[in-house]
Amino acid sequence: MKTGPQLENGYTRIADEFLEALMQYRIPGEQMQVLLCIIRKTWGFQKREDRISLSQFVKATGLKKPAICRAISSLEEKRLIVIKNDN
Repeated sequence: MKTGPQLENGYTRIADEFLEALMQYRIPGEQMQVLLCIIRKTWGFQKREDRISLSQFVKATGLKKPAICRAISSLEEKRLIVIKNDN
């Protein structure tokens, strides 16, 4: 008997406060895909931050690079993510 997704196969912990705040936003599809990817690549691996390459976003979301770049810029403008530059 095949069942749906199970916690035993992995899960991402998300703080209730964050999830409740996120429910108040109307986030367009591509931005939501990118945001979920960021959450998965950080909190999903118990990290507070991470370097995520465009190729990782492409693989995870199926979006093209220009769409990912637009989504990242929009999420940063909305202050939903913070971009750190390591100069």
